[in-house]
Amino acid sequence: MKQVSQIPNIALQEAEEHYQSSRENYTIEGAESHLAYYRDKHPVYYAVLSQNV
Repeated sequence: MKQVSQIPNIALQEAEEHYQSSRENYTIEGAESHLAYYRDKHPVYYAVLSQNV
């Protein structure tokens, strides 16, 4: 059976605020960008942001 991924029930504004607050606590580790870090650590919020770009 094919699994259908659901869109998270997170408002775009909430996702943007979460991204900004995450950036405040992000420290650079090598050449890893905050966006790559965010995508890996917070995939649900990243999905909301990426669908609304």
